[in-house]
Amino acid sequence: MFDRSTLQQAWNRIHQEKPTPDQPQAEVVAFAEHLRRQWPPGARVLDAGCGRGRNTHYLSQVGFAVHACDLSPVAIQAARQRIQKASTSVMFQVADLIHLPFPDSWFEAAICAHVLPYHLKADIVHSVRELRRTLKPGGWLYLDLLDCDDAEYGCGQELEEHTFRDPDGTPIHFSTRQEVAELLQGFARDRIARLELGPRPRVGWMVWAVKSAG
Repeated sequence: MFDRSTLQQAWNRIHQEKPTPDQPQAEVVAFAEHLRRQWPPGARVLDAGCGRGRNTHYLSQVGFAVHACDLSPVAIQAARQRIQKASTSVMFQVADLIHLPFPDSWFEAAICAHVLPYHLKADIVHSVRELRRTLKPGGWLYLDLLDCDDAEYGCGQELEEHTFRDPDGTPIHFSTRQEVAELLQGFARDRIARLELGPRPRVGWMVWAVKSAG
């Protein structure tokens, strides 16, 4: 239905044609401030699905050793150029969230902001498992998802339960509270909050979670 090359092409087109905010996401800023109280400067943080680098830039500025990846080569090129202009250092890589090219237990924290809803449910499940795999025990995860009460629920062609084709041609999945909890198996859940996300308000879930030691 959606092979990864088709999804990559769609995101290349989106990143070529659509503007993106310059400022980091407010929820990511709050999470990063929390991380700075948990980990020393230089802690390794993954920006998974970094897009054109709005959060990557901020994370590098506040002292993290940032590794940033995205499925779209167009996004990675734009993010790299942004970081070079700011004279900060980030490791960039074109990579798919369902097969992250990083070792087990490598990062102190991972951030996946405004990314996971734009997948089929099975790919969301695989992506969260990969994020957990790459976190150290006790490492922190930020992610956000869209709620089924979002105003755009049901718009477009239905692809599977709670998943529709959005106007850009990508899947967009909406999650129930139970589904969010199921995704977090293997984490000690710290916070699941229902809130409005993004510049155009979306009803969604914000998750802060800690990888369990076992």
